[in-house]
Amino acid sequence: HHGGHHGLVDHHAHHAATPAQNRVQRQWALIFVTAIVTCSVVFETLKEVTIERTPASMIKVVEKFFGELATLGFIGTISFVLTTDFEGQESILARMSFTYTGDNHLLIHEFHELHFLIFFVMVFFVTAVLVTLQRAVSQKTLWSGYEREFEGLLKDPKTEHSQVEALMQQPPIPPGVGGTITYEFSQLDGARKAQFLCFRQRFVDDAECSVKIPHDFDFALYLTMRISHFLAEVVEIGVMDWVALWCVYLVIFLLNAWVQHAFSAERGSMVPIYVVLCFFLIIQVLNLLASLYLFRTLAFMKFMLNPELQRAGDEGYGAHASFRHAADHGERTEEERKEEERLAKFHVPLRPPKYINQMKLVRKVTDMTLTERFFSIFLSTAHATKHEQLFGIFGTHGSHHVLRSVKLILLGAVVSFACIVSILFPFFWDIHPVLPFLAILPACGCLFLTPRMVVLYTWVCSTEMMKDSDTIIQVIREQKQAKLMNILRILSMLSYFLDQVEFLKKLSEQSGGMVDQGAISDERWTKLMNETDPKVVEDLENLFNAFDDDHSGELDEGEVAELVAQLGTKLSDEENHNLFRIMDADGGGTVDFREFATVILHQKAANSGKIDYSALAEKMFSIFDQSGDGVVSQDEVLGQMQKMGKNWDSASVLFFLQQIDRDGSGEIEKEEFV
Repeated sequence: HHGGHHGLVDHHAHHAATPAQNRVQRQWALIFVTAIVTCSVVFETLKEVTIERTPASMIKVVEKFFGELATLGFIGTISFVLTTDFEGQESILARMSFTYTGDNHLLIHEFHELHFLIFFVMVFFVTAVLVTLQRAVSQKTLWSGYEREFEGLLKDPKTEHSQVEALMQQPPIPPGVGGTITYEFSQLDGARKAQFLCFRQRFVDDAECSVKIPHDFDFALYLTMRISHFLAEVVEIGVMDWVALWCVYLVIFLLNAWVQHAFSAERGSMVPIYVVLCFFLIIQVLNLLASLYLFRTLAFMKFMLNPELQRAGDEGYGAHASFRHAADHGERTEEERKEEERLAKFHVPLRPPKYINQMKLVRKVTDMTLTERFFSIFLSTAHATKHEQLFGIFGTHGSHHVLRSVKLILLGAVVSFACIVSILFPFFWDIHPVLPFLAILPACGCLFLTPRMVVLYTWVCSTEMMKDSDTIIQVIREQKQAKLMNILRILSMLSYFLDQVEFLKKLSEQSGGMVDQGAISDERWTKLMNETDPKVVEDLENLFNAFDDDHSGELDEGEVAELVAQLGTKLSDEENHNLFRIMDADGGGTVDFREFATVILHQKAANSGKIDYSALAEKMFSIFDQSGDGVVSQDEVLGQMQKMGKNWDSASVLFFLQQIDRDGSGEIEKEEFV
């Protein structure tokens, strides 16, 4: 061994290189640097693309995800320091290996295997996180669709109470089916939508919440923020998670040592590999059973929290519950009370969730099982709320322990998957070629269930008695900001239209109404859309719909003339006719959205997209101030905007005006408006 050791040192001794070798060495140095830079550029590009394509509510998950990748880089640095020779001296690990084993390479080989395993763990962990993130994004899209459909139904003046009730009606659930794994996977979209809307109504109706929840609260955004928070916690592998993995490895090591000792004592040989493989498969199956049990538990908890519509025969059936707690009404404006009175007509009475009646607020020791009595010594199960009692023996700590269990199941599945691919695959293959693929099935099952468990956990830990006040406040703030930005965008579009009216007025006077632009071709329209921000097109469509009071999708000459007059520009009949001829590019007698958008976007491009907000404010104020006294009331502004179009969001406009009226006088002066 000593001879081999010194031979290794001699092997690393410096020797003179020929000029040709030096030249080739420099060339390969350039190639290596280029490869490293290329990999870095690819990684940074993928990082930027991932962040850009991730919804803002999910950015926290991506940040935690890239933080875990930094851990892999740190482990790689440690590996480099321990296994690299410096200045002709052996690496640290080689010296340790020779000192403790008498072989320079034994510990290095063992370390490389573990490093290779950790690399595969990180690769599969990254894949699992991306799949889970994609599931969360698709769930966000689903929830947002339910929210938009319901809001659209409430805003439609033709909507009847029976339509809302039919949309929220959940299909009857046979006894023993609700809260099972098969029920969660077999639910139809209509049932999921009704369930979402029932949860939403009970959430908004909660008068005991510490935060006043508005009637137009974005429940889908709230759930999205909560699932993002929980998913970020699952992605982040903390100190305790690494300690838990180490403990598992320690237990496996001790069991392996015991089995090796027992087997050697009996047969005088090492344990056959099939014993190790069987032990590994048992751990795999236990992890899968734990994930199935946890999924079933979360599904049952959601079932217990699920409110349902009252049915014929229920106590109090037919009597509509008040939309909002009575004490709340005195703190609201007249317009808000009118809006809530309108929405109260669509309020559907709900049954209380099942857990309300089945859980006891104060549990006596005599009501507990032996297991619960034992754990109550260490955990505060006796003082848990009805909601927290659904977590069983963990009580008030239940939500924390369940989320930790989800994380460990995911990590355990990833480690098992990596072990099979990097170490155990050839051993399984030698027994039977099909066995390696069967061995990864339990891990695949865990990876399949994890994203759905996160969704169920979000429902369980974000509603009823476990609402998160900070997230509710954040959603309300974002909704207020969105309303303000929506009004500003609409006013900006009005500015474009006002400028275009002046432009077309001059053009019509010069052309005598003989302007013929020709129909807007698909090629021209596609080019215009490609050059325009999609958000601008969306805002412009909202503006067009606000003026289209008959929802025909077209404006005739009389509607355009009335629109221009309401915007403060007086035109003669001939000028109105010329203006309409210019806007009506195809000569069809009406102006559709394509023609309307082309006119405004043409002037927007001419102005290079620059907006003078002071000039815009003064121009809009002059339109609203019909009396010219320099003061407008909220009713005057709402009335004038109703004349300009029947489809304005009155609640958003009113909120915008309330933000402008700083002194709360109910009247807005020109200085305040500007």
